[in-house]
Amino acid sequence: MGIDTGPGPRARSRGARACGPLALAAVLLLPACSGPGADDDRSPARPSLAAVGAVVAGAAALDWSGSWRQYHRNPDGTTADDPWSTVTAELRSLGNGDVFGTMSANGRTAQVMLVSGTTLFTKADRAMLHTMGVENPAADAGRWREVRRPDGSHEVLGLRLDRLAPAALGAALAPSKASGTGKDTTGPSPMPSSATGRFRRPAGVPTDAVAVPVRGDGTTRGGTYWLSADTPHRLLGYSGLGFRHDSQAGPHETMSDAAAAALTVRAEDTASARAGYADMRSALRALPATVPVSTTPTAAQLSDTTDEECGVRCHTVVVAVALTNRMPKESVTASYRLALTGAKRMDGGRLLLDNLVHEELGSCTVRLPAARPGATVRGACTVSGAALRKAVDAALDRHGFLHLDFTTEATRRIDRITGPSRAEDLLEGLVSGAADVLGAG
Repeated sequence: MGIDTGPGPRARSRGARACGPLALAAVLLLPACSGPGADDDRSPARPSLAAVGAVVAGAAALDWSGSWRQYHRNPDGTTADDPWSTVTAELRSLGNGDVFGTMSANGRTAQVMLVSGTTLFTKADRAMLHTMGVENPAADAGRWREVRRPDGSHEVLGLRLDRLAPAALGAALAPSKASGTGKDTTGPSPMPSSATGRFRRPAGVPTDAVAVPVRGDGTTRGGTYWLSADTPHRLLGYSGLGFRHDSQAGPHETMSDAAAAALTVRAEDTASARAGYADMRSALRALPATVPVSTTPTAAQLSDTTDEECGVRCHTVVVAVALTNRMPKESVTASYRLALTGAKRMDGGRLLLDNLVHEELGSCTVRLPAARPGATVRGACTVSGAALRKAVDAALDRHGFLHLDFTTEATRRIDRITGPSRAEDLLEGLVSGAADVLGAG
């Protein structure tokens, strides 16, 4: 699936969809028209998700479209009541973890690419990067950037792309053993019919679709799979929180049901899969040798130290910072707010302050040069002003000894991390994955 948003065969084929019974091959998964869903306790046993999963796993490609809501997060970690934006997605998934397509929010669009289920890239303008929570959007605007999550998840704007690929989704739906009666002995656990209405039927799923609600597990929340009414049953869509991820709070703990994703899905043939792999190969070949990297280094990977040195009579203080980068392949550029604090102390048995509360005496900002892998870089700035002068004068005794301890509180901001794109290695893996799906020819 290319990222050209103009009219094309794919857009025309979607426009041609109609409601009503359609004679389709069992491997096709076709969204139809929308309307309220229905599923009551008098219906026969639900179809086995294991059988549906086996068909999904064998699909050459899956076409996804849908939407979900993003929410503000309050400082205390709770979720705000009102959604601030709706995200829409048009994605194609292939093989065991290749995803390519677009996501849109607030009138802006981002391109997304997950390669072999391991490496995630996004590309967007400055406004969209700001929507995506990037701290320094101007630096990365219009460029492919690698996204690494601390928990190892592969999500963009809250959607877990790693759940969308045919093999991954098929494995999740098709446990190794199934009873054949509609109740899987392992894998997703079907819920009572009364739970069907918890998540809305996605637009494009027909009104006679069979809803199969499933319980969540330790890392996901519940959801509903929507299957065709005819047999063999085909997967038409999904609604729920199992595909959603809250990167600020971890997997779903505080996510509202209103943030559920509503997605339609259909299988595509090998020609469409071949076109999808061609689009991804073109994107990988266009990657530069070095790309911006969105990640959160650990304390072991990135550490800093500070120091203070008095000027004349300590009415000025030079505050220094050193940054050590132990990341194996990435370079880091950072800036610091260095806040000088001081505390009066006891000396010679004489208490100069009733307590040792630290008070800020001034601050300054320093931007360090890029720290290459394994390097330490340094910078300094000067603190002065009335607060520092007053504290120093008050802490001087008649012999000129300063009864004041200085410390520096450093607030670090990572302005940029860059690293090798590994485009050649990723391209090799993509070609190998395509051969598995499409065959040697």
